[in-house]
This record gives sequence, structure tokens and C-alpha cells, in this order.
Amino acid sequence: MADNKKNIIITGETGLLGSTLKLELSERYNIIPFKRDVTDFKADEFAGYKDRVEYIIHTAAITKVKQCEDDHKLCEAVNVAGTRNMVDLAESLNARIIYISTVSVFLGDVGGYNETDKPDPRSYYDICKYRGEQAVGEYSGGMVLRLNLVGIHPNGSRGKNFLEWLYDSIKESKDMTLFYDSVINPLSNWSLAGLIRKIMEEKIDFKILHLGSRDTLSKADIGKIMIEKIGGYKGAVKIESLDKNSAVFRPKQMWLNVSLAEKTLNLKMPKLEEEIDKIFKMNQIYGQHKNK
Repeated sequence: MADNKKNIIITGETGLLGSTLKLELSERYNIIPFKRDVTDFKADEFAGYKDRVEYIIHTAAITKVKQCEDDHKLCEAVNVAGTRNMVDLAESLNARIIYISTVSVFLGDVGGYNETDKPDPRSYYDICKYRGEQAVGEYSGGMVLRLNLVGIHPNGSRGKNFLEWLYDSIKESKDMTLFYDSVINPLSNWSLAGLIRKIMEEKIDFKILHLGSRDTLSKADIGKIMIEKIGGYKGAVKIESLDKNSAVFRPKQMWLNVSLAEKTLNLKMPKLEEEIDKIFKMNQIYGQHKNK
């Protein structure tokens, strides 16, 4: 029987979102392996796939803010030049490209940012992610998703993001410092993968779209919820301001207005605690931490 699956390319396939997308999309799409460095390849290497790739989902990035401040050259090479390379590839293949950006392209002084609000990035990571957005926006087939992501890597990939750090710290009863003034409305890796699948299946078109939960919580509040759900924590928690604990600029009000996304996607975004529950549920199936 002929394989009628459509072809897609995912960059950053070992990252939190990339690895989840592979699980979410592999039954419906042929995922063309992308084993190249985004900073060092030529679009003509994929010439045989011209008009045969429907979407490129570009998740690959240097995401550690301090690393980007310490190594501007690497950050710009991956997050700007690498993104331009992926746009060039999409254009050469006549494919759409979905670029995963971040809420932190905004200053983070007020929160509730709309798609039409002007970005004001400050850290080098944020500046480079915004320049990546601009590169994608120059292509007629480019789409930008701004978001804040939480989750635990599915089994077989690696990571140590905020939620994974929280999970391990609670399980091991390590003392923690949590921030009351870092406020976010993220979605889980699982919900985001599902929404990207919906966008592709229904061929939903946009230039920029904000995705997130419909409510907000501080990172301190998320920590309290996680402690209650996991149980058995014997460490000490210190609640402080982000200002006292960051060597580089970090936006505080990192939450997005998702009204346009709800209208465009014809759905209601979940609440943040529901997303935490989903992460726990899916971690029992796919998680690295299930035996801890």
C-alpha cells in the first residue's frame, strides 16, 4: 500500500518540544530526519524534496540566557543565521515554516501582550529570537508562534528546564529559591504539540500567534502546586524577587494575551494547573522520571 503521509521536517528533535512533536506527529506525517547543524548546511542538499515537504517546524535554538550573554557569536549563529538558513530551506522546498519564538521578546514590565504589541527585547537571547522572527516574517510562508513552554522531556531525550529542575529538587528534598515576581502563562509540551498538529492539519494561516494558558501563575506558585502534587518534600523554600537572583536581564511579566489564538484555533485554552496535571499524566507514560 502506498504511503500517503505528508512530509515534514522538525529541527531540534531532542529538545522538549521537538521530541514531543515527534511522538505527536509520527503517525500522521513522515518526519524527514534533520541531522544537520542549522548553521552549516545548504538548502540544495534537500533539493530532492522540493514540493514534497508541507511544513518545517523550527524549534532548534540556544535557549540558555546566560550562555547567550557569554557567547554572542554562538547565539547569533544558531538563533539568527540558523533561522535564516531554515527559512531559505523552506523557500527552496516551497514549504511553510513554523518558527518557535518566545514571550521574552517583550520587555516583561506589564504582561498580557498582544500580537500587535511592539517587542522590546533586552537580553542577547531575546534580541536574537526577535531577529529570527523578522527573518521568518520576510517569507510569505513563514509563521511565528510566541509562547512559554513547560514540561518534562519524553523518554529518550534530555533536558533540565524549570519544571524538570522543580521535579528533581522536590523528589530529592533539595532547598529551593522560587520567584514571586516571575509570572507566566505557559502551555505544556503536550498541548503545544497538539496545537501545532491542529494548525497543520487544518491549514490554519497566520503571521504571528500567541499561545499560552488562559490564566497566570508565578513560578513560586507553580512550585507550591508541584510540592503538593508530588508530596514528601522535606527541603526549605525561599521566596524571593527575580531581581536578587539573576545576573542577566530577565523579563518578569512573561504572559501573553491568547484571545486571538482562541479565536483563530476555535478553542478555549486550558488553565495552567490543568497543564501541570497533563504533564504528570503523560510523564507516567513517556517520562524519564517515572522510576524516581
